[in-house]
Amino acid sequence: MSAPLPPKPQEPLLTGRRIIALWFPHWAAETSRADYDVTQPFALIDMHKNAQRLVALNGAACKAGLYPAMTLPDARALLPDMQTAMADPQDAATRLQKCAYWLQRYTPWIGEDTPLETSDGLTYYGLLLDISGCAHLFGGERALLEDMAARLATYRDGRSITLRAAIAGSIGAAWGLARFAPSDLTIVPEGQDAEAVLPLPPAALRLSPPHIDLCQRLGLDTVTELARFPRADLTRRFGPTPVLRLEQALGQAGESLNPYLPPPQFQAHKNLPQGVTQIEALAALIGELCAALAAQLQQAGQGAQRLDLAFTRSDNAVMALSLPLAHPSADAAHMLRLFEERLTRLSSGLDAGFGIEQLRLAAARTAEIVTPQEHISLSGRLRKAAPMAALGGLYDRLVSRLGANVVVRPVPHASYIPERAVRFASVLEAQQSGDDVSSIIDPATRPLFMLCAPEPIEVIAEIPEGAPYRFRWRRVLHEVTAAYGPERIAPEWWDGLVGDGQGASVGHNRRTRDYYRVEDTQGHRFWLYRDGLYERESDKPRWFMHGVFP
Repeated sequence: MSAPLPPKPQEPLLTGRRIIALWFPHWAAETSRADYDVTQPFALIDMHKNAQRLVALNGAACKAGLYPAMTLPDARALLPDMQTAMADPQDAATRLQKCAYWLQRYTPWIGEDTPLETSDGLTYYGLLLDISGCAHLFGGERALLEDMAARLATYRDGRSITLRAAIAGSIGAAWGLARFAPSDLTIVPEGQDAEAVLPLPPAALRLSPPHIDLCQRLGLDTVTELARFPRADLTRRFGPTPVLRLEQALGQAGESLNPYLPPPQFQAHKNLPQGVTQIEALAALIGELCAALAAQLQQAGQGAQRLDLAFTRSDNAVMALSLPLAHPSADAAHMLRLFEERLTRLSSGLDAGFGIEQLRLAAARTAEIVTPQEHISLSGRLRKAAPMAALGGLYDRLVSRLGANVVVRPVPHASYIPERAVRFASVLEAQQSGDDVSSIIDPATRPLFMLCAPEPIEVIAEIPEGAPYRFRWRRVLHEVTAAYGPERIAPEWWDGLVGDGQGASVGHNRRTRDYYRVEDTQGHRFWLYRDGLYERESDKPRWFMHGVFP
């Protein structure tokens, strides 16, 4: 016997709001960095409940009968040739955030699809978009959804991202239709959310596993059967949360959209009454934005480390420029100079269309500016800007003209191998990329001048495994009066050692080195080494000159 119908259903709230719910059923697997054949079953595995289980699948794996939370042995028994890789939830979340940034081409308001509690303990990925007043810019809601699906279908390397999407007047209706509607792309006319949601199963209301299980035990297979009960009876049986979710899905209760991408703390924007197409006019407008942004940064004691400039054309197309800075800066003139150089290079390829109507400048990444104490000369005048700030400005100008991969600087690297103790990094990341090597290497044992490549020398030693007694380098004979060492440096076994079949590595840079600091009769000091341990790695070890001390 069914429950009595309520006296009169509450009318939905007609707010004119339009919400897109995006659901990516195979997000983690389809965007994984692992190299796999997209036409064959592929799964990501992780430890869950003391067993290796499948936590993400691609479409081919689901069609083959695999399912999330399935143990790896059971999956192997079903598909012995299944492709697998270890799961990285943090990496998948980072890629979802990048996708949210990309979706700003459709609307500036991207909402977070809060993960629900699931019985299998897995993570499902989705996003919410508020497109109220935006759909007409893309030819309507259907054209907007189809454009989004077409772009995601060509992800990279022949891969495509499976997408299910729905447009409705409420978050609850769009969420449920994106996951349970028969079509992959669903659009509900305004004011008809209730009619679209009622045929769906109760799980479409974003209920928890215990509530879904209770609905199954009570024989409630659709939202219609659940909505027939009076709200008081539902609250008594299920609690207040399922009733709230039901009213939100039917459009009878409001719900806010939590922003997934918080706006930048430091930003400046300008709306133009008429479109601008000339580079000179754009440069002047950018100068005003740089001055406004620099004032905000200076007031907060911060400096920009990356600037993002976005142009919005009259047809709603967005063009963006990103400028990383080598040193935190709040100098408006320096920012404008960098943008002018970039615009000069893009002047031939900048497509302003019928005009640019909006400009937005934001400091995407900032750092605290530590102002050094100014030096006063004998005349009482202050000296120029701090050397680090001036050097950072030079780095920025060089990078803007030559590219970040061309302008590099040496930074310390934690390695005992002398050739690998320094590596080159871009000046934009060299500030934070240097390793702490002071704890593993004593700088006093390293020469200030090191040869580009070790040069072979002729050595005479009193004993084969001892320090050199006399050596010849570049046709000059040197008599050794003092020697310090050896400093033994073993090869890095993890870096592709080549063995000779007896446990010993062969070839230059593949043997143990014994370094000596020696001094000759003329007072010259050298840094040389024996390549290979005597009678253990080689019967005739070779000697090399590697550096000269001042």
